[in-house]
Amino acid sequence: MTLLKGLLKSGFKLPECEKHFHDHDETWLILKGQGTGYWIDREGRREDFALEEGDVWMIPAGYEHGSEGLADTGKNSGDFTIAVHDGTMPPGCHEKGHYYVEQEGYIPSFELVKTPTNRYSQPLDLPAKMPAFRFEALGEAALCEDDTPACTAGALLCRTLFSGMTNGTERNVMMGGNYSGDFPIACGYQNVGEVLKVGDGVAGYAVGDVIFCGEHLYHRQYFAAPAASNALTVKLPPEIDPRHAALFGVGSVALHDVRRAQVQIGERVLVVGAGPVGQCTAQFARLAGAVVTVCDLDQHRLDIAAELGAHSTLIPDEDWANIVARGPFDCAIEDSGAPILDHLVGAHPDNGVIKHRGRAVLIAGRERVDYRFNRGQGSELSILHASHFTADDLREVCRLATEGIFKTAPLIQDEVPYSDMKGIYDRLRDDPTGLFGVVFDWR
Repeated sequence: MTLLKGLLKSGFKLPECEKHFHDHDETWLILKGQGTGYWIDREGRREDFALEEGDVWMIPAGYEHGSEGLADTGKNSGDFTIAVHDGTMPPGCHEKGHYYVEQEGYIPSFELVKTPTNRYSQPLDLPAKMPAFRFEALGEAALCEDDTPACTAGALLCRTLFSGMTNGTERNVMMGGNYSGDFPIACGYQNVGEVLKVGDGVAGYAVGDVIFCGEHLYHRQYFAAPAASNALTVKLPPEIDPRHAALFGVGSVALHDVRRAQVQIGERVLVVGAGPVGQCTAQFARLAGAVVTVCDLDQHRLDIAAELGAHSTLIPDEDWANIVARGPFDCAIEDSGAPILDHLVGAHPDNGVIKHRGRAVLIAGRERVDYRFNRGQGSELSILHASHFTADDLREVCRLATEGIFKTAPLIQDEVPYSDMKGIYDRLRDDPTGLFGVVFDWR
């Protein structure tokens, strides 16, 4: 629309008008005389109008309309004069003119699109620097300062409430493993935060929402979470305790692993390692309908696995004979990172853990994958790798946790303020098996 100069000072006489429609709204300004108008709405209902000097008749886009004149003459009065104002012409609409449903074969309609904006929002008074955590050198973790992120288009600027430690991945990075790189280096992908500002173009989120983000945004006081539909970001419902959501990353990894393994109802599944990822893997394998066995060297962790629904738990014998006796398993999911693949594959078809044409899924990081090729070939085993999770994995984890059938609260052993993080990472370096689920409080 624009400024229409002199619209009310000019017009044209309209004795009658055939039925037609437009891809835009249209307004008739009745300047003189008397006449009639009618429209047929999108559902085919007709309505008639008596029009006279001073009237304004607004016709929605897609409404067929016309004028059949006065009842006694079939014409409008001789001085019936109107001015026409066309509404906004949306992208893709036809040129101005009369169009006919019989010929065009469609009826147009408008849809409201609300584009979020920060045009009038007050600027946030955030510090230029913020506390963050990183590995300064091999085996050395430290609290440091980092630049506070800005709120960019398509993102959510958040204040961290809690972050969760990913024990195996972060120790791997800290100790120069296959996930590591040049020091200093940061790590971490489990952040729960309160939305402080919503970036341009973001829909479905508002200031004050509490979200979980599983992108690699590290342990830090503020973070900018991507908000696209395929981003690893989810709004937490009020039923979810934000502390418990700080382990939704390892939960999502576990769900992705079970999906990658294509676990079926009634299958026998062995979960190796009862750390946080293994505990979540066991829960999701059971939810998929499998009969689940969990093995670990720590009886306390096995007790937790049993409480969370594992059908059986055990500490492996030195030669894994007791595991073999429980098998063979359709699928073994390796969550420990220990060099135990030869035990899974076995030295002979009679002493392997996995059945013929079974599956081994490898999650925990390691530099190399080694096992007896002949044994794997003889049993035609499938060796599968699984990586990071997807947005759909995260959404399902959130849904199942909201329904109360997936639990992370029993996995949290240490909850500490972020200022005490260094002590936790010293323990992770020196006594990794002494740690379980760890949540850092940034409030």
